[in-house]
Amino acid sequence: MFPSSPNIKLTLLKLANTPDSIGNRTLLLTSSKEVIGINLSVTSKEYYESKKTDIRIDVAVKIQSFLYDGSRHALIDSKVYKVERTYISGQFIELYFVETKIKKGDIDGLIG
Repeated sequence: MFPSSPNIKLTLLKLANTPDSIGNRTLLLTSSKEVIGINLSVTSKEYYESKKTDIRIDVAVKIQSFLYDGSRHALIDSKVYKVERTYISGQFIELYFVETKIKKGDIDGLIG
């Protein structure tokens, strides 16, 4: 496989935090979109910046810009990640993710 070939599958998730009838907060899946991208390594600069801000970047992925729909969460390898930062680079957008405590089973709705 070539270094810049798509090599990671992820599902972009749009989640809504809604209360049920007794006030408990429930995550509701409003939309999902499966895309493929290029798994990036977190650079040493990114690592040290994340140490300064106390935000540990766990996964970095580059996808085509037109595929990104503004989702703030993604499912990668059965783990839910939050989009911490985005960076547009020409026809691509880099997404930097932080792992969340949300489990796949915690989300109401169907994930493809």
